[in-house]
Amino acid sequence: MSKPLPGLDVPVVNPQTGQMTQAWYEFFQGRQKLTQLSDFSTVAPTNGQVPIWNSTTKLWTPGTN
Repeated sequence: MSKPLPGLDVPVVNPQTGQMTQAWYEFFQGRQKLTQLSDFSTVAPTNGQVPIWNSTTKLWTPGTN
């Protein structure tokens, strides 16, 4: 059973700890690839990149924050 997608107001990474937030951890648990999600870009990230929301394409794309 997959978990519901956390709201867009829930950060993926806690800026104070640098760790993934619990809501996103639970959502991703058991998933094989982010690219299987319909709102993720298929562009491969490089070291240090994180998913960033692109409001133009309506996709999470690799980028630096």
